[in-house]
Amino acid sequence: MIDASTLARMKPGAVLINTSRGGLIESTALIAALKDGRLGGVGLDVYEMEEGVFFEDHSESGLQDDQLARLLTFPNVLVTSHQGFLTREALTNIAETTLANASAFALGEPLPNAIKTA
Repeated sequence: MIDASTLARMKPGAVLINTSRGGLIESTALIAALKDGRLGGVGLDVYEMEEGVFFEDHSESGLQDDQLARLLTFPNVLVTSHQGFLTREALTNIAETTLANASAFALGEPLPNAIKTA
């Protein structure tokens, strides 16, 4: 969704925050926009190629993802590696939703958060 064209239309100095899905932002386009100075800052709680990167100990092998390594070199980029959800409010909401679904399932009721499939 957010590629070079989208980034070019953003107001210079804009701050881009992604807490949704890593694949929403094309990393190569993001790096180019950072190099050009178009963005004032970037906050990423998710990353396009994050599988196998976060929550792993890479101290022996080093970071093998060149795009992520490049993003981390910018002083105006913050990567939180899926830590943004670790707030009391978010964890309470997750627990309440999970318990509501479990209770509904146990009672044979429709699940309040069921995803409808075609």
